Amino acid sequence: MLLPGMSTNTTETARLFNVRSFILCCLSLWLAHTLYETVERLIDLYVPILVGDYWRVGQFLKAYQTFQIGVFWKQHNAHRIVFPEIVFAIDMLLGHGRMILPTVISFLCYALTWGVLCAAVLRDRAMPAFDCCCGILVGGVLAFWQGSTLALAQPFLLEWPLMQVSVVLSLFFLKMAADSGRATHLVLTIAMAVLATYSSGNALLLWPLLLGLAFAIRLNQRFIVALAFAAVVSTGLYFVGYTFTGETNFLALLQHPLSFFGFTATYLSMPFGRLFSPEFGVAVGLLNLGVMVLTAVQLWRAKLMSSAPAVLLFGFYLFTLLTIAITAAGRMDPGDRMYLGATAARYLTVPLLNWAAVVLLCFWAAARLHWRIFNAITLTVLYSVLIAIGTYKLRSWREANEVPLVDAQVAALNLDAGLNDWSLEARIFPSPEFVDTFLPPVRSQHLAMFRLRHDRWLGVKLSDFGDFLPEKRIAGAITHLAAVEKGTEVVGWVNTGDVRDPYPLILLANEKGQVVGWGRRPAAGFPSDWLTHDTPPREAWIAYANSAIPSKTISAWAVTGHGKRHPVRPIEGVQMLPALQGASKSEVRGLIPDVALHMDKTWAQGEFPIPPRWGWQPPSGPYNSWQQRDDNTGQYTAEFAPPGNGCVSAGLLHGPSIGGLSAQFIDADTGTVLGDFPFREHDSVWSVWKVYTHVRRVRFVATDNGKEWGQWMAVSGPLFCN
Repeated sequence: MLLPGMSTNTTETARLFNVRSFILCCLSLWLAHTLYETVERLIDLYVPILVGDYWRVGQFLKAYQTFQIGVFWKQHNAHRIVFPEIVFAIDMLLGHGRMILPTVISFLCYALTWGVLCAAVLRDRAMPAFDCCCGILVGGVLAFWQGSTLALAQPFLLEWPLMQVSVVLSLFFLKMAADSGRATHLVLTIAMAVLATYSSGNALLLWPLLLGLAFAIRLNQRFIVALAFAAVVSTGLYFVGYTFTGETNFLALLQHPLSFFGFTATYLSMPFGRLFSPEFGVAVGLLNLGVMVLTAVQLWRAKLMSSAPAVLLFGFYLFTLLTIAITAAGRMDPGDRMYLGATAARYLTVPLLNWAAVVLLCFWAAARLHWRIFNAITLTVLYSVLIAIGTYKLRSWREANEVPLVDAQVAALNLDAGLNDWSLEARIFPSPEFVDTFLPPVRSQHLAMFRLRHDRWLGVKLSDFGDFLPEKRIAGAITHLAAVEKGTEVVGWVNTGDVRDPYPLILLANEKGQVVGWGRRPAAGFPSDWLTHDTPPREAWIAYANSAIPSKTISAWAVTGHGKRHPVRPIEGVQMLPALQGASKSEVRGLIPDVALHMDKTWAQGEFPIPPRWGWQPPSGPYNSWQQRDDNTGQYTAEFAPPGNGCVSAGLLHGPSIGGLSAQFIDADTGTVLGDFPFREHDSVWSVWKVYTHVRRVRFVATDNGKEWGQWMAVSGPLFCN
């Protein structure tokens, strides 16, 4: 029914307005929710200790502090990372090495890149506001998907967002220089290109791209000469004192074109290419490329290719293709049909923003070319459905790629308690020796997580720590204890009954009521490697006790966040410390002589999968159960008399899966177990364990009953120890 004075056209307009308003409202809420989740997850994944390549910063700490500026010129692999390195140095010198500064800058650069891409579309006054808003909101949901934190949460990867924002700004200012003829815009173009080049070596290919676009958009000839001069100087300086690593091989791209083609398509498909098979990833990448090619043809026919949105969006896309080429030259394996080199999570900011640029371009082209079928509403529905399904199904892939960050948070708890367990250190850097070399100055200068000075808690009486409430027991339990080097790993659960404080600080105390360690639930989630059948995953915590304070028993206490002195309440159960202890590598000496060996035929000396390149190594060839097959089973037994000091030890290495594996020190006369060796999934370095005993004879038994992939073990012979 029409109201008086209202025509049919007026009614349809009102209805269309309501539909569009509803769509924009839904998209705005979706984007807001996505941003909230991503920022929250970014905070959760924060690791308060140096991880992976970021140990370069610990290595250069003294150079930063003595203002040796030459350190910024040192290569990282094939890259000059001058500007990221400056941020790292500022963080170490002024930000106490907390790594918050590079993480924040990384996120801001990522967001600014998206903002500049959107600004190019907003500059086109011919584009309807509704179409423009839909493109920006849908692309934003895609760009800020929670999986972006896999790269943004790693401070060292600042080089990627910093390079990307510099690239997009150089394209933006290049177009402005062509439109305005102002030298200021050209200077800004060159400055941004230099910033990109010295953030990541991939941006060396930005210069030929800029020159090609300069000719295409008919930039002033004097400006082109200046840009070419800047390109020559910037590129030439890049290779002053440069060491060629031999990792980059552009000839391989020509020698293996099909492999390069698959690598490129897979890279473009990320992260959606990981939904199914490698062939699916290639198909998605080809769809991505096909959409851009077809759109470019139509825009060229409509004489819109020289407009600001086309220059910026296509320029950004072309740079992505150049980035893929240089990445393939260094990472492509012609024999790898999974294209794993193109699917690394550390590259994710590049394809995600590339997808966002594709979305923006489609909405802009649909408006300017007046697409009838694929109009703004159709594109909104289509992309929204695909993004929702894709990101939902990628949840398990995202969580699997978060595991290294979760493991790093556990390693940080270990280091914070004053321990140096090599198997955990290997999860933050492949070489524990490297960590042990450069960790002491970070610890002694109270940088990174040591800024909080938790070491002052060690030895403090529980009654002095907070509002000591020993009679008010809190729901929870200790479920697992295991020896680690210089201490004990303690796993348990707690239920505070308070949704505002579900994961309290956990203090560990000895029989004298002294604090001997601490821990909590890792913010990124509890790692499955540490779970036991009686540990509720949602309420689990992990803590480390330091053996520097003599202890016979361990109890756990929860420090909740309420009250002026933080209530300290006991968790159920007091546990005896395990007899088996982690041995430091300096304690271990040579092999114990006169050992009687008994082995099944599946055990022998010889090679085993991926022998560790770093860490402690046995003094002689170890025995292992692999022998070219994961499904080998059998037992190794070494019987011997303990030395006079009663300290016996042995080294252990195992595959990535620990099912069916066990090892013990046993009293050979009575069969009493003197110590059970702890096993943890994915440990990648040798661990050494010791026990003190004065029995007549000791039997070291290693049993492999695992038949699945990765279930093998290697052992050293019995060793003397201090």
